[in-house]
Amino acid sequence: MTDNLGPLRQAMSELSEYGGSADMYERTLRRSRQVQRRQVVTTSAAAVALVFAIGGTVAFATRNQAAPPMPPASASTSAGPQNPTCPSTKDLGALVELPTGWSFASRPVECVETWAAADVQRADASSVIYLFHYTAGTGWRFQDQGNGWDCKALGLTQPASFCTS
Repeated sequence: MTDNLGPLRQAMSELSEYGGSADMYERTLRRSRQVQRRQVVTTSAAAVALVFAIGGTVAFATRNQAAPPMPPASASTSAGPQNPTCPSTKDLGALVELPTGWSFASRPVECVETWAAADVQRADASSVIYLFHYTAGTGWRFQDQGNGWDCKALGLTQPASFCTS
């Protein structure tokens, strides 16, 4: 039995003249870019999920914390056991660094509402007043130094010896 493969060989030869070589390079590049895009999207989604997880945990933890207690508004008093919110000169001394030769006077700190004033003796025997302000959450902070302030500008409704008006 003999097969007549001549016409089949002729047809295959004609087809090979018109066909080209298979170009696998472009397909490989396209697939590589597709894989890269998927990796970027996956990594970005994981990073966003991590940020939200951490942020949610922090928000939940801070939401359940109690607010720091607010000090009661006080009348004009000096430092002492009757007004524990009014700082001592030792407490105020920890907030500021006085220049050499300067010291807090022996007179007690005067507190009016959320303001405290302390006399400071200078090396030349003159004095100046240091003014401190209390803010909830941050506590007592140094505000200014001078010889007197306008009570209305400070928001005081009660008279104070460190006010000029």
